[in-house]
Amino acid sequence: MSEEVTIVEATREDADEVLKLLKQLDQETETFTVEDDLNKLTAATEEKQLELIQQSRGNLILLAKYQGHAIGLASVMKDETTELGEVGVAVLKSFWNQGLGTALVEETITWGESFSWLPGLMLTVQERNQGAYHIYRKLGFKDIQRNKIGFHDKNGIPYATVDMQLLFS
Repeated sequence: MSEEVTIVEATREDADEVLKLLKQLDQETETFTVEDDLNKLTAATEEKQLELIQQSRGNLILLAKYQGHAIGLASVMKDETTELGEVGVAVLKSFWNQGLGTALVEETITWGESFSWLPGLMLTVQERNQGAYHIYRKLGFKDIQRNKIGFHDKNGIPYATVDMQLLFS
């Protein structure tokens, strides 16, 4: 890549790009899941959500951008049960294996330690996604629990997952 990829906090102006990215990620990979029905999300709704997230010290959406387009994202959403921030990371397939996933996770950790009120971060990774698992371990996340059937894909096929967390000191 001759141009640099930038990582920025998503703002309401990014709503269309976020929706476009989420829809493409939904088609490309089953290792990143979206809670909401993407077909029902509108740009106006996404704008409001991004604005609320930006005002929070417990939630975050980061975008990796290349040539003005979103190519990856990282989210941190405060889990009300554990008080930890739940991390989600996804990068478009055409940008895999270039260090973007690692950079996005590093940014969530920096934000969590420096700006949030969270005591730490947590995530669930599918065991078959060894690349992501390796990144999380390298960055300090510890295995908390293994789940034989932690995730079902769109066809109902079960996959094992690992719950991980990183506590801030």
